[in-house]
Amino acid sequence: MSAFVASDDDLFVVRRFERLGARVALMMQDRIASLEEDLLNEDKLGREEKSHCGTFRHEPRKRRSEIMDQIKLRLTEYQRFILDHSALKARPDANAFQIKNIKTWLENHNNPVTKAEIKFINKEGDLMPMVPKIKSPLRRFIDRYQLFRRISCFRERKLNSTHYGHNDEENFESNTTVYNSDSVMDKFVTCIIMALGLAMLIGPLWLLQHFTTGQSDLHLRLTIITVFLVAFTVLLTIITVAKPFETLAATAAYGAVLMVFMQLNGGGSG
Repeated sequence: MSAFVASDDDLFVVRRFERLGARVALMMQDRIASLEEDLLNEDKLGREEKSHCGTFRHEPRKRRSEIMDQIKLRLTEYQRFILDHSALKARPDANAFQIKNIKTWLENHNNPVTKAEIKFINKEGDLMPMVPKIKSPLRRFIDRYQLFRRISCFRERKLNSTHYGHNDEENFESNTTVYNSDSVMDKFVTCIIMALGLAMLIGPLWLLQHFTTGQSDLHLRLTIITVFLVAFTVLLTIITVAKPFETLAATAAYGAVLMVFMQLNGGGSG
């Protein structure tokens, strides 16, 4: 199974152990808090005994110096753990498509790994890809669509040999696994985006060209612009990974282009 999950980034899915991470973080926090209480108690005793508290080089209370050393070690360990754990939590979850691929492979190969060792795949809310890929909704749809996976031009013709052993008997082979070429799929999605972008620019221009500056035609042209603006916003949401404010800015620019053309067209017709 290790060769299989290493054969493609979409298949390399592991657990982040969120609950265990939270439990460890709370334990480490409590132990540091306990040391903090001990340190404050030592400070209090030092004040009562009127021992000097303003020096590290000539610390009059040995116990206080020992506590500080322990705090330093535990605090460094705690901060590193928190940074690592927060980085894991910030990673996206493994999507249903990735999890389904692994489950399908296990079923097709009659569960080649012991049940105890594949239980992790059922922890869907705790799974994350080792190498997350930011994909648009359009790309995710194409990845799930069976037709594209059956077309030979979309398949990976040669897998990366570094994923497998150097000897032939160590190589991973499977007649039931199909690998898509990311570069080909990305180019295909780019072509779709370019075609839709041109259609969204050229289409309304030709439609607006057929109407004059009459009041009824003005309402119709505004309706055409409104429809194309809505369609443009929906398409941006579907085919790109743009953020909401980026989508709004692009839609505003697109609307400005259409309004300028409507004004030029209206002036020429008059």
